[in-house]
Amino acid sequence: MTMAFAIDEINRNSNLLPNVTLGYSLYDNCASLGISLRASLSLASGREEQFLLDETCEGAPPVLGIVGDCYSTFTIAMSSVIGLYKLPIVSYFATCPCLSDRQRFPSFFRTIPSDTFQVRAMIQILKRFGWTWVGLLISDDDYGLHAARSFQSDLGPSGGGCLAYTEVLPWGDNPTELRRIVHVMKKSTARVVIVFAHEGHMIDLMEEVVRQNVTGLQWMASEAWTTVAVLQTPHLMPYLGGTLSIAIRRGEIPGLREFLFKIRPDLHHNNSHGNNLVNQFWEHTFQCRFAPPPAGWVEAGGALCTGQEDLHNVESELLNVSEFRPEYNVYKAVYALAYALDDMLQCEPGRGPFSGNSCGTLQRLEHWQLVHYLQEVSFMTSFGDQVSFDENGDALPIYDIMNWQWLRDGKIQVQTVGEVKKSVSGGEELTLNEDKIFWNFESKKPPQSVCSESCPPGTRVARKKGEPECCFDCIPCSEGKISNRTDSMECTSCPEDFWSSPQRDHCVPKKTEFLSYHEPLGICLMTTSLLGTFICAVVLGIFTHYRRTPMVSHFATCSCLSNRQRFPSFFRTIPSDAFQVVRQNVTGLQWMASEAWTSVDVLQTPDFMPYLRGTLGIAIRRGEIAGFKDFLLRIHPDQHHNNYGNSIVNQFWEDIFQCRFAPPPAGWVEAGGALCTGQEDLHNVESELFDVSNLRPEYNVYKAVYALAYALDDMLRCVPGRGPFIGHTCASLQRLEPWQLVYYLDRVNFTTSFGDQVSFDVNGDALPIYDVMNWLWLPDGTTKIQNVGEVKESAKGGELTLHEDKIFWSFESKQPPRSICSESCPPGTRMARKKGQPVCCFDCIPCSEGKISNETDSMECTSCPEDFWSSPQRDHCVPKKTEFLSYHEPLGICLTAASLLGTFICAAVLGIFIYHRSTPMVRANNSELSFLLLMSLKLCFLCSLLFIGRPKLWTCQLRHAAFGISFVLCVSCILVKTMVVLAVFKASKPGGGASLKWFGAVQQRGTVVVLTSVQAAICTAWLTTASPMPHKNTQYHNDKIVYECVVGSTVGFAVLLGYIGFLAILSFMLAFLARNLPDNFNEAKLITFSMLIFCAVWVAFVPAYVNSPGKYADAVEVFAILASSFGLLVALFGPKCYIILLKPERNTKKAIMGRATPKT
Repeated sequence: MTMAFAIDEINRNSNLLPNVTLGYSLYDNCASLGISLRASLSLASGREEQFLLDETCEGAPPVLGIVGDCYSTFTIAMSSVIGLYKLPIVSYFATCPCLSDRQRFPSFFRTIPSDTFQVRAMIQILKRFGWTWVGLLISDDDYGLHAARSFQSDLGPSGGGCLAYTEVLPWGDNPTELRRIVHVMKKSTARVVIVFAHEGHMIDLMEEVVRQNVTGLQWMASEAWTTVAVLQTPHLMPYLGGTLSIAIRRGEIPGLREFLFKIRPDLHHNNSHGNNLVNQFWEHTFQCRFAPPPAGWVEAGGALCTGQEDLHNVESELLNVSEFRPEYNVYKAVYALAYALDDMLQCEPGRGPFSGNSCGTLQRLEHWQLVHYLQEVSFMTSFGDQVSFDENGDALPIYDIMNWQWLRDGKIQVQTVGEVKKSVSGGEELTLNEDKIFWNFESKKPPQSVCSESCPPGTRVARKKGEPECCFDCIPCSEGKISNRTDSMECTSCPEDFWSSPQRDHCVPKKTEFLSYHEPLGICLMTTSLLGTFICAVVLGIFTHYRRTPMVSHFATCSCLSNRQRFPSFFRTIPSDAFQVVRQNVTGLQWMASEAWTSVDVLQTPDFMPYLRGTLGIAIRRGEIAGFKDFLLRIHPDQHHNNYGNSIVNQFWEDIFQCRFAPPPAGWVEAGGALCTGQEDLHNVESELFDVSNLRPEYNVYKAVYALAYALDDMLRCVPGRGPFIGHTCASLQRLEPWQLVYYLDRVNFTTSFGDQVSFDVNGDALPIYDVMNWLWLPDGTTKIQNVGEVKESAKGGELTLHEDKIFWSFESKQPPRSICSESCPPGTRMARKKGQPVCCFDCIPCSEGKISNETDSMECTSCPEDFWSSPQRDHCVPKKTEFLSYHEPLGICLTAASLLGTFICAAVLGIFIYHRSTPMVRANNSELSFLLLMSLKLCFLCSLLFIGRPKLWTCQLRHAAFGISFVLCVSCILVKTMVVLAVFKASKPGGGASLKWFGAVQQRGTVVVLTSVQAAICTAWLTTASPMPHKNTQYHNDKIVYECVVGSTVGFAVLLGYIGFLAILSFMLAFLARNLPDNFNEAKLITFSMLIFCAVWVAFVPAYVNSPGKYADAVEVFAILASSFGLLVALFGPKCYIILLKPERNTKKAIMGRATPKT
């Protein structure tokens, strides 16, 4: 009647749809899905009964839309079919969240909020009162199952709540199941019960609740039974009093009450109000019957209806317009369709929203055009509520929160105590007047409904294994750890010098303590230790003496004890572990199924689902075949004889209807069996054979048939003279060769009505595509296989699309499991296969020095370039450090200082000798050679500086040449001085004067020059043939580059050193022979001593130089140069400087010649 009133009101409104009169048809679905589908299909296809609109309009007008259905399950079925016609459906009571799927239901709208919002509204109430432990009862249909799924997905993340139990209320009379469910409620510690079910379920449930006397529960009702009067009785209020419920938004419809009072059966006979519906209401209200009455009605005293009875004196809830809730949604639904049509008719041609800027017209109305305008509808009702639809066809969500109150006078009142609606931010906005709520408890306060109390500071939350996350134990923190917050998940360790307080809620400084020998405990432990040592020694002696004694065990089962070599005297009366067998309960595995068993029903049982739930499987591509179900429903044995396979149809018919075709088997009729007529109705049969929503192999059959058909069609379309065969011929149906059809089949390419492309590759394979399925185990114990993605072949290879948020993981974490043999190897390591194990099992071996890996799971470590080295983490290369004997390091500074000191001393001695050049000490033994010797020593000191600093080409070439020539010059001077000493003393003997003529000043200078020239020639030959040069040596240190001068030619360097050594040894031998010559100042002794030092230094230099790496080889050579130079300087010139400076009385010719008067 609300719909009739709304249409009547719209027709009387001159501002809305002027010159257009709306009509309607009413259908009663009788709670039957088949009737709902039949009615909706008749409206969509235009096959409804024709009728007169007025005197000028006749026929079947266009159907603008359907208002209904009230059941979610029926609406899903209707919308799946009607959506193909794009006919708008506006439901006033279907709340299933699945209907918000625009892909499946493109033309569905509703003026009632989705259950998703209703679930969130209930969660807001749970959070408001701190109820984290609740029970959930649902109906066994889409309404209840989708609500349960929403609760399970939203309750935990939203507020930390948990479901203590989830039970599915049965349809029909099932007292055993109801008794079990109520028993679960009674035993559970959850004090809050949420019921998502229908009126019938609640009536049956409450009968059992009363029977078992289950009180003390706080009920929460879904909108389906919030205002059901049959439950609001004194008999049930002791149990249901205080119920909090979600109710459809209440609205007021002005004029509806007066409209209802004007209804008369005679006034509306055969009109659009539906006379049959009014007649039924009239007979029920006034307890009468219209003529002709049923047989015996008048005789039994029954009254006849006149149609003139007065409705004003009738008290009926049907006439109570103050509590219109579903009726208000019907009112809004009708007006939404009217406003959409009005907007469409007001469209200006050339400025429309459709192709070519066209507009829709009433004469050529397309339903999808009205859907477009319905999506854009936005208007305000007379009650002040805005009506519009979001992108999913859902109205702006708003609910009233109701409270069932049992007043003191025994009356029952359902009062509004708040509302919940969608906020601006997109969340839920809850408004609740708590002081108005009636609590059906002695305390008159909200009950507590938690699985576990909060954990105080000093404890941590420990989940109870196998129970929801709201159920936990409060475990005291262990010693040394604390928690200073309520419901801490972990205890934190105290710092190293602190310890936990006795309450474990804060850290305190530790006491200092150790075990001392002086305290009683230490004394006792030491005594016990010594006593134990003594006892062990005694037992060892006993066992050694009786070591052959056999041992027989009655409980030791280790198989290792069967080793007779190790345990020669061991026996046992219990079998070894090797003979024991244990049946294992293997859980915690993630299964992956091939398409062969992905959808096998025999595995989807309660026995297997604890193990197989969460399985990911590959399934054949699912497809939809339009019209296939209608085709199946039209099959009859008599109509398909010898066409579709009469035997198959007959067998199917006999199995479905439990009958037999004539002639029946012997004794069939006598046993009461029915005979098949072939006219039985398949529409009322429920069978998985009619489920066309999950066609997989059948879809492939469908594509195969169409592939052959398209190939044949392409062949028959061939134009003669332009064919693909020899001579450009075409194939014909009369002379068809199979290979000709194969040619066309290989080139087939078409798209099915489901949107899948069909073609074949060079191997005759279709484009590969699979569905990825997931096995779900629902809370009600049922199983479901859900599509969570697909995998197909693309230009890039296998392309996987996976909706991970839809996947059910059968693990406590609700996350994918980790299944790896070895953890990934980080940068700086490489993978090393474990011998005898698969490639996924490996060890992570750190890269060796000089090698790196900068990727995860590297198979090999790569060597750094020559001038680079690996970092400490082995994940990148760093430049090597450069090493050479530098002026800035301590060793270089010391050697440089020593070199400069020697040079300064040489200069000072040279100055002394020049100043005292006329004295006998200087003039003796050729002063010119002494000056030359001092100059050569100065060069020796200075040449050592060439060995310090970064090696360069000129320093490398000059250092050894300067060293060799300087030292040869020095040793040559010493050699000539020695030879002069020998010649002088030889000339002092009779007949020896002739020897002095060979050692004059010219000869001495010539000898020095000749000897030095030989070394110069050696150096020149060396530098021109194999010159020394700088070299980066990486052999000494892996992580360093040693800059050094390579000698170029080892032979040249050896000849240079050998020549210096030859001259030094020759000088040493001559000086040694002249050591005993008579003289007061015999210089031969000083030369002998200096050459001894020189030779000792350079003999020690050779092994030290060979075994010193890098810069230390240069340091050894510099040290040898400085040491030998200082030795020569001190040994030769030290005594002379001593006499010249400190003992001038001895610096006379008499003293030198030994003629001075000796002291007495």
